[in-house]
Amino acid sequence: MSRHKVYKAISSYVIIAIILIAIVAVAAVLLLSHHPSSSSVTSTTTPTTTSSSVSPSSSGPVIVYVAGAYKAIFDYLAKQFENQTGITVDVVPGGSFGLAAQIAKGQPVSVFVPVAYIQAVELEGNRDPGWAIAFISDQMAIIYSNYTTQSPYWNQLYSNYTMAMKTNESQYWYNFFYLLTTKFSLGISNPSSDPEGLYAYLILKMAGYLYANHSFDYFINLVNHNPNVVSAPTTADFVPDLATGKLDFTFSYVSYAISQHLQYLKLPPWLSFGYYPNETSWDSFFFYKITVNGQTLKIYGNPVYLYITIPVNASNEQGAIEFVEFIVDHVQELSMFGVTPITHPLLFYQNKSDVPSQILNLLNQGVLQYGGNFSAV
Repeated sequence: MSRHKVYKAISSYVIIAIILIAIVAVAAVLLLSHHPSSSSVTSTTTPTTTSSSVSPSSSGPVIVYVAGAYKAIFDYLAKQFENQTGITVDVVPGGSFGLAAQIAKGQPVSVFVPVAYIQAVELEGNRDPGWAIAFISDQMAIIYSNYTTQSPYWNQLYSNYTMAMKTNESQYWYNFFYLLTTKFSLGISNPSSDPEGLYAYLILKMAGYLYANHSFDYFINLVNHNPNVVSAPTTADFVPDLATGKLDFTFSYVSYAISQHLQYLKLPPWLSFGYYPNETSWDSFFFYKITVNGQTLKIYGNPVYLYITIPVNASNEQGAIEFVEFIVDHVQELSMFGVTPITHPLLFYQNKSDVPSQILNLLNQGVLQYGGNFSAV
């Protein structure tokens, strides 16, 4: 091949290479000008990640109004529920009657968990759903701390208590309640806002009837004349003073004493309002009057139940239903808190049509059992 032909071939290859390089360069520029930056990728994919972590049927947090003594239980349940569903739960504690009054005034709430009394559900006014589920039972006790045992009257009180529990002789019980109501500082929550206070006065009425010549108000009168008896909206308000020794005793639930790491004096079945079938008619023999929103109610004694329901016009109703289903499914776990789970929780309702279909399905499946007419409880 001549030298001229070699140069000509090389020139052709060089031209082709230049053209190919140019094409690649142009293509790269076009790709870079249309490809989003790394920050754009993050901003466009983040909402997809967030939405997949929240139940598509939920909107906003599930707001749970719960009897204050059970806040620890519902903090635990809220965390488990959030981990399982991604739905946020806000736990709002307070006295059951007081919370019901707030709901009646239109405060946003998804789930209501009052203790002891279906009357608390009815106090929601036009937001009363007409149904509730009783899922755990508890019982009353007299709560104290180690500081209480340093009182000069402690040995005398505790000696009478132990003998009363052992023999059930009226004189020992009389001595115990007399010392309790006259020689110690005592916290009793407002019975019109907190059922623990209501139960306290019912216990004192029972003790007066049994051990002070059938005088219903005997020990209540002693309390009223004791300058060291204090009141508060909820029993939770007494815990700091109990823990520091500024207060000797309060009335509360066994589970609350356990959750607050406080000591307690257990009461016999006829004074504790625990779920004892033989004591139900005895409990209902006693009543105490409370006033809520200007309304005076005569409240009769009944066992300590914790109820759960969904108020009318609940915020995030679908999330609320999922939360109630979750509670029913996990009720047996709650025994760790010192309460007694109801194996098949009791569904009370006035009209079947008031109950959400998902809750009725649990009844039809045997997960729940029918507890009776709502308004008759």
